[in-house]
Amino acid sequence: MPRSALPILFACLIGLVLVLTLAPRFWLGGGVGSITWHGWIAYVLGGAVTLALSGGLFFLSFHSSRSGFDDIDRPEDHSE
Repeated sequence: MPRSALPILFACLIGLVLVLTLAPRFWLGGGVGSITWHGWIAYVLGGAVTLALSGGLFFLSFHSSRSGFDDIDRPEDHSE
């Protein structure tokens, strides 16, 4: 990893730590009420489906690249 990427990585990690520490405070301090079990199930299922969809799309992207579907088809490449 180049040294120029270290400040970006450090900033992202600080942002992640801030979000993970402050989000529960805002969530619990909202005063709207508690989340029911149905809400937690929907929350977890939404996260799982999002992760599965993103993983599947990444897999298709890498598979397409490896199998040559993303290559540029030029007429001069097919000259005999």
